[in-house]
Amino acid sequence: MSEDLVIFAPGSMSKLMPRLIEAYVPQDTLKTQFVFGPSGSLRAKIEKGNTAHLFLSACDSHTEALFADKHLVDHAIFGENRMVLLHQRTLDVAQSTALEFLANQKLTLGASTTGLDPQDDYAFQVLRNISHASNMPLESIERRTRVITGGRENPNAPVGRNQYGWIMETQHLDLLLTLHTNACQAVSDNQQITFCELPEELQVVCSFGIGLTSNPHPDSSPLYTWLQSKNVHQILIDAGFSVPIARLDESLQGQ
Repeated sequence: MSEDLVIFAPGSMSKLMPRLIEAYVPQDTLKTQFVFGPSGSLRAKIEKGNTAHLFLSACDSHTEALFADKHLVDHAIFGENRMVLLHQRTLDVAQSTALEFLANQKLTLGASTTGLDPQDDYAFQVLRNISHASNMPLESIERRTRVITGGRENPNAPVGRNQYGWIMETQHLDLLLTLHTNACQAVSDNQQITFCELPEELQVVCSFGIGLTSNPHPDSSPLYTWLQSKNVHQILIDAGFSVPIARLDESLQGQ
């Protein structure tokens, strides 16, 4: 009996990965084991020798670093995601007024992170953009921002609840910077919140990485290739991702 195919992926893909596997093998013939968590923590597990066959990361710098250290035999950009602003429905926030609300020190602010060095984390990039656009000191913005890393919260959301939807319901957060995929799941979990796009001067587009590890598994390479094919484009878009232009061009050339 062959071992399970082990896939490490960020928590923001907890709904997406099973859907992708189901689309890949509708007959449920591929035995998979998912390990979800902060991308930085998953990278550390691989570096320590934990078994993983595929690694998907909310930040492509993780896959680049693992490839450079020969933990991965190949890597690529999986998809692109963007930061958005979750907020309580009682606040009349729009893309055009988001900066005004983010700069309001009377409102509580949170930021979901990948568990990565702040200098290279998307949420902290948005905070730096807020500082630049509002002329507010970055230190004051960081001090009022609750940093949230999935899997490391104490307490974590109850089973069946989305971490960010639950936190905004119970932890008195007015605003939360997070990925579009996270926001969609949070709104489904908590009907008292919604989200808006960030204005252009604050926007950060996140490149998710995918890597094929050096651990052998007969199904890992075919799945790795398929996950980068045009077959997954609509699934990614439905989940809040955008497909890198280079990959769309390749698909069009193949038609």
